[in-house]
Amino acid sequence: MRKLFLLTIIVIFGLSLILGCGGAKKAGGTIIGKVNDTFHGGGVEGADVKLTSDGSELTTTTDSSGNFTFSGLSTGIYTIKVTKGGFFDNKVEAKVEEGKKTKVNIGMIVAFGGT
Repeated sequence: MRKLFLLTIIVIFGLSLILGCGGAKKAGGTIIGKVNDTFHGGGVEGADVKLTSDGSELTTTTDSSGNFTFSGLSTGIYTIKVTKGGFFDNKVEAKVEEGKKTKVNIGMIVAFGGT
């Protein structure tokens, strides 16, 4: 009985060490954004969003509400460029910190006459 008790304690201790080490790793930072039509209001669906930093580049497209997300990012300053036909391009910078969510709102201006 005593051997079983000691074995149980050792197993619990070993598992707590293994699980504890896994929890210490951070997942990186996240940028959560929304692209808005500054003239008509509301989100801009289907806008191309390009994220760049130190030569690396990620791209995504906004959803039906104008939302986009980039996750697992290293810390640093990122440039976000948004393009969509019928709108002027827009570019903003965002700072990403480890384990945090950075929120950005990007306004798009309608290009009257089409560009």
